[in-house]
Amino acid sequence: MEFLNTITPYLQLLGFIGTYLLILSHDRAQLPERVKKRGIKTEGTVIEIRRNPGSLFSKTEGQGDAPVVDFNTFSGSHRYHSTNYVTPCSFQVGQKVTIWYYFYKSKQEVIMENEDAGSLPRTLLVWGIAFCVIGYPFLIRNLLTLVV
Repeated sequence: MEFLNTITPYLQLLGFIGTYLLILSHDRAQLPERVKKRGIKTEGTVIEIRRNPGSLFSKTEGQGDAPVVDFNTFSGSHRYHSTNYVTPCSFQVGQKVTIWYYFYKSKQEVIMENEDAGSLPRTLLVWGIAFCVIGYPFLIRNLLTLVV
């Protein structure tokens, strides 16, 4: 029982971390819609096709290629590295593509046409639920002891 009392504060913290991951998952899932709604539509040029670097990204998605796009804004030229790796790649170097960008202070969000949020929101959702399931019982137990 002493061990459980020792680790309870850390397990309660998992509940807060899980809640943050759930909020972050929702935010990342809404990214394509948000950028297309608030952002500025422009045209970019595919300058390179990059190969999936491997274990850095989800292994379940397999190998593939993704475009690197140069586009111009009012503040100058920018480069967007897509992480939407697919096989076969439907882009070619020199191809013109539609792109939306939203720059506000230090926040820079860019999305290409027909690009989705990827697997990050789903991964954050799973970890958020797991941390909440572990942390909330200890958090609720602690709160109940304060009330009684």
